[in-house]
Order: sequence, then C-alpha cells, then structure tokens
Amino acid sequence: MKSSRSILFLLIIIFLFVTCVYISHNRHNSKNDLNLQILYLEKPLILNDSMVNKLLTQNLLGKLLLKKDDLDLNMLENQMNSIPEVENVEFYVDLERKLFLSITERKPLFKVESTPPYFSDSNGILFKYKTLLSSDIPSFKTSSSTLSLSTSAKFIKNLKADIFLNNELETIFLKNNKYEIKLKSYDFKIIFGRPTSVKKKIKKLKVFCAFTKVKDSAHSYTKINLSYDNQIVASTS
Repeated sequence: MKSSRSILFLLIIIFLFVTCVYISHNRHNSKNDLNLQILYLEKPLILNDSMVNKLLTQNLLGKLLLKKDDLDLNMLENQMNSIPEVENVEFYVDLERKLFLSITERKPLFKVESTPPYFSDSNGILFKYKTLLSSDIPSFKTSSSTLSLSTSAKFIKNLKADIFLNNELETIFLKNNKYEIKLKSYDFKIIFGRPTSVKKKIKKLKVFCAFTKVKDSAHSYTKINLSYDNQIVASTS
C-alpha cells in the first residue's frame, strides 16, 4: 500500500514537472513570436496584405519564421526586394515585438501589350499585369525594333511628364526604332519619330491640338508628322 502511494506521488511529481516545462516553453515561444504588420508608404494599386504574405512565403522557401531568435532582417529585405512588384522594403521590430514591413510598390508607368501582358515601371522593369480602374496607364506595342525597353520607358516617362499628355496618352507604338502615339480625344495618328527633341515635339503637338480645337477640325486629319524641324506635316487622307 505504501509502495503504491509512493508510485502515485512520483507520477504526480512527474506530471507537474512536465506541465511546468510545457507552459514555460509556450511562454518563451509566445514572447519570441512576432506579429507582422504591413505598412504601405502610398496607397497600393496592385499589392495587398494577402499578396504580400504570399510573396513572403514563396520567397522564403515556403516557410516564414517570425521568431525572435530566427529573424534575419537583412535576409528578409533582400528577399522582398527581389520581387518585381516591390520597389523597396524595410523591416523593423518595435519594443512590443511587432514586426513592421514598410513597403513601396513598384509603380506601373505603362502596360506592355504581349502574351501575357506586363506592366513596366519608369526604368523598364517588368512585373505582373493586373487590371486597374485607372485609365491613366497607356499601352505600349512594339515590333521590329532594336531599342531597349528602358529606352522606351524613358521616352514614355518624358511624355507623361507633360500634364496634357499625361491625361491624353492612350497608346505608344514602336516600329523600326520610331514612335507613333495615339491620344484619347483625337483620332489622327501622330508620328513622333525617334526619341529626340522630345520637348520640342510635344510643344508642336500641343499647338496643333489646340488649333484643331479652335477650328473644330480635328476630325479632318488622319495623320500628323512631328519628325521635321520647325514644322508639322498634316495629312487629311
């Protein structure tokens, strides 16, 4: 009888010890756990919390360990900065053990018409296309050209730097290293030529568009050519 009580007492002691170890382990883990909070420096057009978490998981070999002892902020930043949709990120941890991800989304400058389509930023970096409600993003089509995408991105950026073209630019065509553009409110084709003297050509284009508005003659023209110095060649057929 006495032996049975001793065994029972020993089992109770072992149970209590195991329970204490388990609770202590869980408390330790909970203190090390980090809650991820995502901050966007500007309102995102493409990314959202679900996409960012998915991108994090995919780029960390399918397992994101948000533990104090395992955390490598530089590694996390390098991984996230390698994602095309992301322009820049910064990770930091506050005193309450919260992990913050400050993220700058890569801004789409234009849509590249291809199969599948892509967005491009102002440096010619491609990333996944997503349908947006905004109509300010023009389309870009190319064929038979040796110009790099970064060259076209710089050209389109210069066009959109003008307020009038930023609102009007609809499509940019590149063929044989020469550009043509299409505006939203005007039916005529605009031959821009090579990406040189861009500001002068934009000025000529705006003067011509204003002229057709005053004369109510925009519909009379099918094509204008801005390639020539100090003149605009307009065609009616």
